[in-house]
Amino acid sequence: MTEEQIKGFELFKTVGCTSCHTGPIFAGPTLPIGTGFYMKFPTFPGTEFDKKYEFSKDLGRYEQTKNDAEKNMWRVPTLRNVALTAPYFHNGAVKTLDEAVKVMAKTQLNKDLNKDEVKKIAAFLHSLTGKFPEQKMPRLPMN
Repeated sequence: MTEEQIKGFELFKTVGCTSCHTGPIFAGPTLPIGTGFYMKFPTFPGTEFDKKYEFSKDLGRYEQTKNDAEKNMWRVPTLRNVALTAPYFHNGAVKTLDEAVKVMAKTQLNKDLNKDEVKKIAAFLHSLTGKFPEQKMPRLPMN
């Protein structure tokens, strides 16, 4: 990792991102296969980003379960290869990783990051980019 990525990782931890994004894939605690780690999003509704991107419009798991406790609950996604997976969030409204970092800081931790902090955290997130496993496509047998 570069010096900037290391500083970004330290900032990622001190800002509080690891309250949700932990473990080897940065998606929460290790759970049984088929089980997701869910958190409320946005934790701080009504922010400028919530209004701009209409995050609270979709009620998350509640739409399927109709359980009031699951309103605005979303599975915490992995941060592995996150630099390659734009657009971001459940509605695809955020186009860049830098903007996604600012959005998460404000909507989840109620923190405003400056440009340098955003740049360092984004650099760390880029360090989570790895090789995709090679996948052989199945083929039907020839006659």
